[in-house]
Amino acid sequence: MNAMKKTILTVSTLLCCTVAFATPQEAVNQVKTNSVEILKILNKENGANADAVRAEAERYATPYFDFERMTALAVGAPWKQASAEQKKQLTEAFKNKLIRIYSGTMFQYKSAQVKVGDNPRVENDGKQVIISTEVLPTANASKNDIVHIDYTTYKSGNNYRIYDVKVEGQSLVTVYRNQFKEIVNKGGIDGLIAELRKEGSK
Repeated sequence: MNAMKKTILTVSTLLCCTVAFATPQEAVNQVKTNSVEILKILNKENGANADAVRAEAERYATPYFDFERMTALAVGAPWKQASAEQKKQLTEAFKNKLIRIYSGTMFQYKSAQVKVGDNPRVENDGKQVIISTEVLPTANASKNDIVHIDYTTYKSGNNYRIYDVKVEGQSLVTVYRNQFKEIVNKGGIDGLIAELRKEGSK
């Protein structure tokens, strides 16, 4: 996993959104609040409690992503041919893969500086909201190191949940779709499940 992909997962967790808001602007406000709260959790780390802090941060972040929809988009066309059980196993395995990446890199971003844009793009009658952010990896980093990240969310009841992340225009689900297509072509859906499980257990 290269540095850009790690950044996608790490920062997407830092800015996870949203809970029970009725308008896109309120969703933006929650992104700002959540970015502060998750950084507070990360900064509890004192050299002796990393596992506990990591687990707390994961618990905070996980509910705000739609892992099933992310998995379906990443798998692409073969998702439609998968059985209900295969879809369940794929989603769980992909979720574990994403969490593993996040857990291994998030402490590198405890000092991240985040600027959340106040003008979200609203699409599909307000059911899809795209929130743009700028992330400076550390407080001492150069402005040239700013990473532009867009979060694609959809409205689920009164919630907005993340189902794709774009870093400098590069879509997370598209990156994985290209990888997964090659694996499925060689070993089918079960081959992809096995590969994801193997990676998630490392």
